[in-house]
Amino acid sequence: MRLAHVSDLHLVEHEDGAGASPLAVARAIAEDIAAIRDALDLVVVSGDLTDRAEPAAFAAFEDIFAAIGLPLITIPGNHDGPAGMHAYTATSDRFAGWHITNRVVEHGALRFLGLDSCLQDTTEGALDQDALDILEAEVTRRDAPPLVIVMHHPPLLLGLKRFDGFCELEGHDRLMGILRAADAPITVLSGHVHRPYTVQEGRITCHVAGSMVAPYDSPLPFGDSPIRPTTPQDFYYIHDIEPGGAHVVTPQRVRGLAP
Repeated sequence: MRLAHVSDLHLVEHEDGAGASPLAVARAIAEDIAAIRDALDLVVVSGDLTDRAEPAAFAAFEDIFAAIGLPLITIPGNHDGPAGMHAYTATSDRFAGWHITNRVVEHGALRFLGLDSCLQDTTEGALDQDALDILEAEVTRRDAPPLVIVMHHPPLLLGLKRFDGFCELEGHDRLMGILRAADAPITVLSGHVHRPYTVQEGRITCHVAGSMVAPYDSPLPFGDSPIRPTTPQDFYYIHDIEPGGAHVVTPQRVRGLAP
């Protein structure tokens, strides 16, 4: 199974002309993925499709990414409402098929579970008991395909205090108890912090895709370092995941964005 992982596009209905154009970036990403779609099986977008949860921005995302011609799965980010994304889902059968909050879909030899970790109007998050019950049931399933969780907030500490503050999650203790008890490796695809990270704890590996619209950097990627806007990220990630356990992650430069 080979997938493209994208996050934090922050599309808006009316752009103000300052900085990178989220719509132009999204189109360049979609065109790049479409150019290699014969080598891919799936696209995963781990939240913050939009910046203000505007219906027109969700519609723009849908139009741009539908043109790729590959299966897609997504979940809300904090900028997607998340109520706004759930409301838009009710208006589009295609988007509803992509939106996998609290449900499991199988692609190839993998299972994907979507979790909505977001709260309205705050960067911190939460997982309710229904979501955690679903997660526990999937983690403890026997003879099931390998599990990939898609959620906006990274569940593992990144080591940079400012980012970890953004990622505080109500329900985190139970979440980690479930994940740590797993008897098979678990992959988590996340976003939210606008800087790429890969973090591993035991059998849990979390991949954070970063953002090509509003990337952030710091003098050091850990400790008390301050964060600041940085030069645009011009790549997304391709994950090649084999049922036997091999997992190769490669940055894929977007030709329409690369200098």
